[in-house]
Amino acid sequence: MLAEPDYSNEVEVTRQTYDEIAEDYARRLKDPYLGGSEVYHNGAVDRFVALLPPQRRRVLDLGCGFGHDLGRFLERGLDTIGVDLSQGMLALARRRLPEAELRHMDMRYLDLEPGSFGGVWAAHCLYHIPRGDIDKVIEGVKRVLVPGGAFLCSLKLGEGEGIDTQVQAASYPGRPRFYALYTEAEARELLEGFEIVGWDVRPEIYYGSGWVYSWARKPCPQ
Repeated sequence: MLAEPDYSNEVEVTRQTYDEIAEDYARRLKDPYLGGSEVYHNGAVDRFVALLPPQRRRVLDLGCGFGHDLGRFLERGLDTIGVDLSQGMLALARRRLPEAELRHMDMRYLDLEPGSFGGVWAAHCLYHIPRGDIDKVIEGVKRVLVPGGAFLCSLKLGEGEGIDTQVQAASYPGRPRFYALYTEAEARELLEGFEIVGWDVRPEIYYGSGWVYSWARKPCPQ
């Protein structure tokens, strides 16, 4: 279990760390997502895109970072908005993808129109949100999705939450980042209200604990 947080604002501490490491992070971690497997990653994107409703194929990339996933959606011709709290990461995304629409935003407080997206992609970002705030993110996702909209959610497996500098954050030892871990049962409970259409547990190749990935839909009214 992770140690109890000893910082006053876990999200702000994490944002500061990403601002500080952004340039090196993008240079070193060419494939930082989905367990380090590019083949798996591409398949995960394809599964998500296949779930997008044909009448609304606009995508919201939560915690878009330097644009790793955002670029893949743009390559597929999808109207995509990326949001992130780290200005350092957004600066890299703007440099890498000058055509992309990017917004500086806290995913707990999505300032976006209701029902404006056919899909929300949240890969490798939700674990930086304190468990006491995660419902704000999930409710925001439900609000901005159209009925039948797709949601990709990845979470780190385990128990507890807190600032970590070694195990989960081993890619940058000593640099504090907040992590919230979930059991599979807790992950399913978090997604209550969605129709889960895909569920996959993956080992972590590089550091920390394993992952659970869920592909889900916002139900359509009966």
